[in-house]
Amino acid sequence: MSLLFIVSMCILLLYLVVAIKVFQKDKIAYVFESSSAVAKTLSAQATTDLNAALGAGKPIMQEFLNTRSFGPVSEAVTQSDTKLDWIVAYGRAGVQFGFDKKSVAERIAGTFDNDHKDLINSRFEIAKVLAEVSQKGRMVINPYGDDRVIFAERVVRDPSPGEAGEEVVFLVQSRLAELAGTFRTPTGAEVYLVNDAGKILFGSPGQDIQQMTEIIDAQTFAELQETKTSDFTREIKAIDGNVWLASVAKSGFGNLAVISLVDKKQALAAVQDLIRMSLILAVLLISGVVIVGIVASKSLTSALTELFNATRKVAEGHFEIRVEVKSTDEIGSLANSFNAMAGEVSRLMLATAEKARMESELKTAKTVQETLFPAPEAMIGDLHVSGFYEPASECGGDWWHYCEVGNKIFLWIGDATGHGAPAALITSAAKSAATIIERLDVDAAQALDLLNRAIYDVSKGRIMMTFFLGCYDCTTHIFSYSNASHEAPFLIRKSDEPLKKKHLIPLNEVNNPRLGQDRETVYSQTQIALAPGDRILFYTDGIPDIQDPQKNSWGEREFIKGIIEANKDYQPVDQSVRLLAENFQNYRQKAPLIDDITFFMCHYVEGVS
Repeated sequence: MSLLFIVSMCILLLYLVVAIKVFQKDKIAYVFESSSAVAKTLSAQATTDLNAALGAGKPIMQEFLNTRSFGPVSEAVTQSDTKLDWIVAYGRAGVQFGFDKKSVAERIAGTFDNDHKDLINSRFEIAKVLAEVSQKGRMVINPYGDDRVIFAERVVRDPSPGEAGEEVVFLVQSRLAELAGTFRTPTGAEVYLVNDAGKILFGSPGQDIQQMTEIIDAQTFAELQETKTSDFTREIKAIDGNVWLASVAKSGFGNLAVISLVDKKQALAAVQDLIRMSLILAVLLISGVVIVGIVASKSLTSALTELFNATRKVAEGHFEIRVEVKSTDEIGSLANSFNAMAGEVSRLMLATAEKARMESELKTAKTVQETLFPAPEAMIGDLHVSGFYEPASECGGDWWHYCEVGNKIFLWIGDATGHGAPAALITSAAKSAATIIERLDVDAAQALDLLNRAIYDVSKGRIMMTFFLGCYDCTTHIFSYSNASHEAPFLIRKSDEPLKKKHLIPLNEVNNPRLGQDRETVYSQTQIALAPGDRILFYTDGIPDIQDPQKNSWGEREFIKGIIEANKDYQPVDQSVRLLAENFQNYRQKAPLIDDITFFMCHYVEGVS
């Protein structure tokens, strides 16, 4: 009897210890999974928003590089983009000279001078930043502590014949209220957007912290920065001695990273309660067994044998097992407690099965989303169209489409914020709205007005979409287009000489706010005439961001080279699309995508329609 008692108690205690350890391990894994998902989502949003903000200033930078001053393009862009406060250019002719301010483009006159005073008060040393960005190439700084961000971008201007090259550094100040608000939204973790120097750009509300080294020591932060993987999780020790569950997601923009911190002690508070409750339960079980053993050893032995067999079944994975309650004494209470424990374990298993079901539904959603896209190749009117699409996850946030309305051909391409199920829902809304808009007699700008209202009503400004919509008139051969902060397509003019970079003409004459940003936005458009043999390449920002297994991005330069290589002989457009896809797939070497890949090309074939 004593041996049976000892063996039974040891088995129960061992089961409790194993269950607690498993629960603690699963809890930490769940926290890591949740915080990592938040970090990666915010990193992707930060990359998208920062690229969009800096991209808005690219035409201004190009104008300065071409003319050495800010002119009509600068004025048009600064007045149309309400997020852009100012751009200031600093230049020098050689490395031995310091930088001098050359020119300023402002949305509101005097803004830079006022902000310059605030920068001086915040100990923002422009000379130091200019020297540092001259080495790094790009920096992102938030010296104000609000939603204003300063981009530092280094450009080496191509020299004119007989002149030396000039190094130019642009400081671009933009307001990123949506991104700052996202980080300030209260969550169960402390989330920060930091640069490689540990400076916090945006952080959780209520945290008056400017450097990550105020939370963790400099050596620990340096180890996080030196980690090669773009996203990872680990336990780290804070300066105050607390242990944090850290999730890090590195951005592809300016050496930024999103760091999510969860206090391990708070995360495992439920485990401590479970330990206390388990100990209390164990004491009750032991006391009950002792009392019942003294009073009725036979019934005790029988009940414990049944309970012991049940625990073995649970250990073998049969969590549906239940012990029949034959009495209302301590043994009956023990049986009830075991049934409750087995039921909780069974519930957790069902939750795991539910997660698997949701993953299966995501795969189904991917299949459904594929129906939103047109055939990858078509001859519509006198345009030969061919495209390529590959999502970064089960569901993507990119969408492209073409349709013929009367004697006009509409060409659509868009990129929702991030990727995954939320972005896929926005693309579905865009497709539904486009189906209705196709039936209306509207131009490209009016179509974007309607599409913007639909996106805003669906997402309420939380998820936005860059978009480019072109309209080709088969009768006049005029191509009208409107752009909602999307990457400008390239017009490839047919030429008798070999194809070069100068033949790639970006269609960037108009640039409007993203869809879903403001319901009342009115979109503008422009137009250009197409000649026989001309072709247009439409694409999303996922292509230049393609990475190889070593996390090296393909980049704009290689992207341009790939376009020229794929079109150098002006072969049929479907072959050009295939060659471009093979080019970046060879570079990628089956490495995971960090963003959806979408592009298509149309070719004006004379004499078809």
